[in-house]
Amino acid sequence: MRIICGTDFSKPAAQAANAAAALAARLKETLVLVYSIENAGLGAVSPKAFDLLSASIREKLHTEAKRLRTLGPVVKEELLIGPPDEALLKLARPRTTRFIVVSSLGRRAPGRWLLGSVSERTAERAAVPTLVVRDAAPFAAWTRGERPLKVFVAFNFTVSSEAALRWVNELKQVGPCEIVVGYVDWPPDERARLGGGGPLPLTQNPPETQRVLDRDLLAKATELLGSAPAKVRVEPNWGRADSRLVEMAREERADLIVIGSHQYHGFERLWNVSVSRGLLHHAPMSVAVVPMATELAHGLGAIPQLRRVLAATDFSALGDRAIPYAYATLPRGAVVKLIHIIPPWELPGPLVPHYQPKRLTEKQHKQLATDSLKQLRALIPAEAEARGIVTELEVIQHRDAAKAIGQEAERFGADVICLGSHGRGGLSKAVLGSVAQTVMTHSPRPLLVVRPPKS
Repeated sequence: MRIICGTDFSKPAAQAANAAAALAARLKETLVLVYSIENAGLGAVSPKAFDLLSASIREKLHTEAKRLRTLGPVVKEELLIGPPDEALLKLARPRTTRFIVVSSLGRRAPGRWLLGSVSERTAERAAVPTLVVRDAAPFAAWTRGERPLKVFVAFNFTVSSEAALRWVNELKQVGPCEIVVGYVDWPPDERARLGGGGPLPLTQNPPETQRVLDRDLLAKATELLGSAPAKVRVEPNWGRADSRLVEMAREERADLIVIGSHQYHGFERLWNVSVSRGLLHHAPMSVAVVPMATELAHGLGAIPQLRRVLAATDFSALGDRAIPYAYATLPRGAVVKLIHIIPPWELPGPLVPHYQPKRLTEKQHKQLATDSLKQLRALIPAEAEARGIVTELEVIQHRDAAKAIGQEAERFGADVICLGSHGRGGLSKAVLGSVAQTVMTHSPRPLLVVRPPKS
């Protein structure tokens, strides 16, 4: 593996090169120092003039490489022709390159119509992580073992942000890291996802929302980092996510912000707000942008561990038949939550006739909830306790069964939702049929659908 560093011989580029050299020396990997001649800015120069220019640049490149060798790594030199970001992208291959290092101020020739600095365009298109360096001192001290690197990871529960956490785990090979994982949520989205009522506060999340988000963020960070991070921070945000993430990183005195990249290309970038680009523009500290590995983009990463399964039933034969499948293949210590949905009890409206022979009284409704809980308890498989699987039970009152199941799966943190299929519809037969299809359509969680046996 090698580390590729782009340079334009400026002071910011020297800072980036210093950081790259320190990392290459610590990892015992080759540093490839790259300068690319932007041919669009040369105009109609003669071959002789171009040769003189190339010789001058080659001498500068050799001098800079010689300086970096005094910092410890093996350094190779590459003089290329073309836009700098495209030159870096051609050299960087996932199987041979650990990451690209660039400074934050490199620019393309002004006559080019393509927007963005070299660092932005490299980070948005590279197949390997891109480290944009603003200050080399923290990296030098870290690689010498003088202090930990303070890393802030911008997370948002997507596959791309999971790639960022996995890359931070690799950073721990270089030296100790103090890792803070931060997430900013959009309160209306969380209300729709988790449920709840009442007005949304402007400066904090509702307590139940905060509890769920804190739990999920810590669990995901611990899973991907191999150990719990120093800290997780979840905050509501009504404005731009990138601005708040920068402020959170400032408050943590981070040396480095790490973020995953969706890598939008071409005109697609014009229609998507890129948080990574916002961080590259505004963060005062160094930024690392980590792309998804191909296997992760296609769902072929690490095998997930199923430890929390939500199963819903309407107490029909088909609904109950799905329950044992919720316990199948789960390890000791896993949790299954069994739920049943009933409509909420409400006083009749003024336009509803008072006589409703099928309407339950409040006392009867409470008894229905109690009886439903007993029915759920009776569905727990006999061997569940012997296998060390914990069961939780809940009767949920909600008008929309599919929404209730989806929201409870988010609150519970389910790895999988388990439902039966081919029900007859209606709220009293809530779980099956169209409800299962609606859950499948709207919930981001994996769904195990248990079909009836052949007759």
